[in-house]
Amino acid sequence: MTEEETVVLARYVRALCPQQKFDEYTADAWHDVLGDLPLDAARAAAAAVARRQPFVSPAEIRTEYLNQRADTAADFQGPGLPAEIPDADPDDVPAYLAAVRQQRVRAAEGLKPRPLKELLAGVGHSIPRELPAEVTAIRRPGPLGIACPTCRAAIGRPCRTPADRERAPHEHRETAALQTRTEETA
Repeated sequence: MTEEETVVLARYVRALCPQQKFDEYTADAWHDVLGDLPLDAARAAAAAVARRQPFVSPAEIRTEYLNQRADTAADFQGPGLPAEIPDADPDDVPAYLAAVRQQRVRAAEGLKPRPLKELLAGVGHSIPRELPAEVTAIRRPGPLGIACPTCRAAIGRPCRTPADRERAPHEHRETAALQTRTEETA
């Protein structure tokens, strides 16, 4: 919300609650607290608070806004699966897709943001991963069927150079793979 929109919101709340005191600095203070909210959502939240009580504070507007977002997200079942059918003709593909996108945006607005570090955990080849026992029990043919003793590349992963680039399997890995194969056939 811009500073001008915050002035509009303060005037709207003043109209809702004429007995509430406002001065020329009220909009500035409210912008510090509510500046990150969209104007239309803040107005709806202010109206909901004004229906319940005679005075409206910025903290109550923020709380009501967050509650409304959580209620919107509660109507969605699973990741992006709405509880309702989109209000668009399925034969009109662009309109139908736009309606589905709007539902997903409404659902996502109610979700709590997760830190980027948490979202990126486990992404990339440099992070060591434990393979499940059922995966390690299945041997791949050739040198990728065992872990590399030289560069410590995991089963199924190619060997890597010190600069972290893929390379041909190390000699020790090929030798160990041949030994394992001869032991299994014997």
